Amino acid sequence: MSPITHVALTSETPARAYRRAHAGKLMVVEPSTGRELSSGDFFHLEDVGTHPTGLFVTGLFDNARRNHMMVSKVRDATEDEIAWHDNSGFDVSQTDI
Repeated sequence: MSPITHVALTSETPARAYRRAHAGKLMVVEPSTGRELSSGDFFHLEDVGTHPTGLFVTGLFDNARRNHMMVSKVRDATEDEIAWHDNSGFDVSQTDI
């Protein structure tokens, strides 16, 4: 029997790679019903985990509330969507009221 010389290093999980690539970015949860986007579909990604049915995301959602959501499709917001979101008035935190 020979000793093992090539030990597999812990590889980065898809969720960690996704978090590293997208943390802090404005993201969009794609509606499954084909409806138009609303302010509740946008969030700033903080963390992500995998689940057999999709992604488990954590972030700052509308009204600057941190929340978790199970999603099947998430993407980066486009420049037009970022401009719409920034001008929508939903960036006021609860402490400013």
